[in-house]
Amino acid sequence: MHLIFRKLIIYLTISYSSLCAIGAQFLTFPENAYDLAIGSHVSFGGSASVNPSLIEPNYSTPLLGINSGHWYGGIRMSGVNYVHKIGNYSNKIFLRQAGITDLEYRDDRPSDDPNTTFAAYGFSLGSGLSLNTSIGKFGATISALYFTIYDQNSRGVSIDLGYSNIINNGWGIGLSILNLGSVSKFYQEKPKLPTRFLAGISKELVFKKTNNRFYTTGEFSSLNDTWKIKIGNDIQWKQIKLLGGYSITKYTSSMSFGSGFVYGRLGITYAIRMGSQEIGIPKTLSLSFRLP
Repeated sequence: MHLIFRKLIIYLTISYSSLCAIGAQFLTFPENAYDLAIGSHVSFGGSASVNPSLIEPNYSTPLLGINSGHWYGGIRMSGVNYVHKIGNYSNKIFLRQAGITDLEYRDDRPSDDPNTTFAAYGFSLGSGLSLNTSIGKFGATISALYFTIYDQNSRGVSIDLGYSNIINNGWGIGLSILNLGSVSKFYQEKPKLPTRFLAGISKELVFKKTNNRFYTTGEFSSLNDTWKIKIGNDIQWKQIKLLGGYSITKYTSSMSFGSGFVYGRLGITYAIRMGSQEIGIPKTLSLSFRLP
């Protein structure tokens, strides 16, 4: 009975969203374990998935990333990204996917078994560039989108824009606007993309062999017309990272934790999030490999 109720809530949530699919939620999911752990921040050292000006390989060689995890309600997430240098630019090519395969359709008659089951998916394939200038870093990303649920589907294009800069004494700032664009109709209704506005600051502290970076970001989403305040912390000691974050909105709050280490060219990060909704514990495993 609990499983049936959970799936009904998921279906109602999906139906209520303007995309009538995974879509509206999919575009706001953390891309990798690092983002899940600290909260997807836009200032220096934060996430290129919410601020394209932060696109940059950690080393001079290209970086390949693979991500896999679960979101609330049993939604499965996965993705691949490739970051490298092109002259004075840093380029990122990525593929992201989220889906659920066991949504149930029922009518008004009580029944142990659903009339049928169906799936909902969201896909994003895109590329982004960042450029370092005398007044800071600028970045832009363009993505092709595809959403589907039952026998309906929608296609579109999304554009992200971002800016970041490093100020004196280890302070960094960042600004971004995400999901500018349009998608095609679901039958008679044309969905709206969840436009997001983000602004944040970071502070880096170095003590002997320990590097500590604090983040604070404010985020506004047009999808639910609410603000989210996020705080994150990234502690690095030698090849080991300890990550933590906290976020709060008018209706919910969550805490997240993660850890990772680098061994040669290979990096591994794992993160979990616990929220006040009590509808599951998102978790993500990310692998990165520095190519020759």
